[in-house]
Amino acid sequence: MSQANLWAALQQSALVGADRLAVPAILTTPDVSTPATVQAVQIALQMALQQPAAPAAKVSTAAQVLRASAVASVLERAGWVPGSQVQLSVALAAPAQPAQELRAAPVDEQLTALVEAVVADGPQDLLALSFAELDKAGLRLPHGLLVAALNQGRQSTELREWLLPVLGERGRWLAAQNPQWAYATGVQETADPEQIWQEGSIAQRVSLLERERESDPAKARARLEASLKELNAKERAPMVQALNKGLSMDDEPLLEKLLADRSKEVRENAARLLTRLPASAHSQRMAGWLQAMLSCDDKGDWQIEPPTEGNKDWERDGVTLQLPAYVKGERSWWLQQLVALTPVEFWQQALDKSPEQLWEWSRRSDWKTALRQGWLRALDTQYDLRWLPLLQSMESDSRAQALLPPLLAQLSTEQREALWMERLQRKQGQSGLIDSINNIDETMGPVALLSQGISQWIVDALYLATRGKQAQGNWHSWQADRAVLACAKRLDASVLSRFADLWRIPAPEDELPAANETEPKESVQGPNAEANAETIARLKAEQAARRARARLRPWDDERVLEQLNRTVDLRLALHAATLASPSY
Repeated sequence: MSQANLWAALQQSALVGADRLAVPAILTTPDVSTPATVQAVQIALQMALQQPAAPAAKVSTAAQVLRASAVASVLERAGWVPGSQVQLSVALAAPAQPAQELRAAPVDEQLTALVEAVVADGPQDLLALSFAELDKAGLRLPHGLLVAALNQGRQSTELREWLLPVLGERGRWLAAQNPQWAYATGVQETADPEQIWQEGSIAQRVSLLERERESDPAKARARLEASLKELNAKERAPMVQALNKGLSMDDEPLLEKLLADRSKEVRENAARLLTRLPASAHSQRMAGWLQAMLSCDDKGDWQIEPPTEGNKDWERDGVTLQLPAYVKGERSWWLQQLVALTPVEFWQQALDKSPEQLWEWSRRSDWKTALRQGWLRALDTQYDLRWLPLLQSMESDSRAQALLPPLLAQLSTEQREALWMERLQRKQGQSGLIDSINNIDETMGPVALLSQGISQWIVDALYLATRGKQAQGNWHSWQADRAVLACAKRLDASVLSRFADLWRIPAPEDELPAANETEPKESVQGPNAEANAETIARLKAEQAARRARARLRPWDDERVLEQLNRTVDLRLALHAATLASPSY
């Protein structure tokens, strides 16, 4: 019985009721011919009956199942060598030893403790940044953190990009001992390209292709094309996507051939890449079909009318004719896909309209939703900077905001931060510093950092907003909590110490923001003097409470304060390790 089946049997008994659904007999009858892990569970199930203090009555089956589950859990998590109570028909072979580490672990005990805390408790976005900074410093994770880190990578595929480089040789060796960590296996860092291609993990081979695409696109394309028949669909899909780097018309023949691949994901990846090549035959076919749907009315306004029947020729180019169960309206569904698979520049050329004008034009169309969703899906691949101003103006549209990071990544650091500075300065006078910081954070890549210049400006603005005579914005809110935590993660390391002084050095009393409230007048004369006095006292109490809330800052919350200190201390320690790195 495999480890997976062993777990399934125990879980079924626990879920249904151990007294109603007994575990399989193979787990209750000692048998030296079974694997060592199964024998360990057999012994655990029998031990309840062998306890000297056990009453004469039979120990409950539920207790036995829980005991066996505890044993199985330990076996699942640890490399286990059976004791003398387990009889093996064949001696266990010792696993091969891991290769010698090429990277050192952090020597700073504080840094190690901080990384351990983040690996154990998160948050997830800080995990990615920690791994990226360790990699930048040429370091690896300490051996004691490998199991927890591998489990984190198992739960989050997005995290793996930054985790894999810092696992070290022992981390890759350990991953090979557990099928659940198979994503992290691979050859040594020193392996040559041919060995990586033949023996490396999927992630290592995709990384190799991406590196080669940057230096020699033709060589990488030839390597992939020569291996297509040997790769399964799970391997082909991400490797085809790697052609995204250095993409050119030289890649069209291969991508056109992949439109007929057996794997749906491979076909979709090939079609999306071809939309980035406006001169490709695929793009020309898509544009031709859409052109046939366009016409001008009597007033000279453009109209679009999708066909009432699907075209079988669309399927090879990535359009699904069969309507999904969650979608209503075949024509709208077809139009959305056709728009998503057509270069967005077609619309600007065919209709002679800017992105803003196209968006407005679609508002008057019966097919507005299909057009807009199609354009957003197209921009998810094509990164056309002409659409950037429109997307930035759509602050309440989560789909549009999600497209900003890859678009902004096409700009230089100076261009990108100039846009952010313009927003910060424009919103500052409207007490919008909090919203602006959160918006910037959302449009940055997972491990991206701000430059020293814009970081310094933000810290100055935070001091003015939270310690000036007049409070700017509502700093006692969950949005403010998000903003300061984003600053701890994104600010340049050179300003982090001053940023932390916001809460580590108490503000002088005369610097605290003033409350714009008028004291209630103390008029207590007349027949209702007693009632007036009570009203004034109540109003004063309410004002005092409002003043107290107005002076609260995110770091007055213990939970936020703990995260701020952990993030700042971790980033400063990582920065120090990077500065000490010989490769820096």
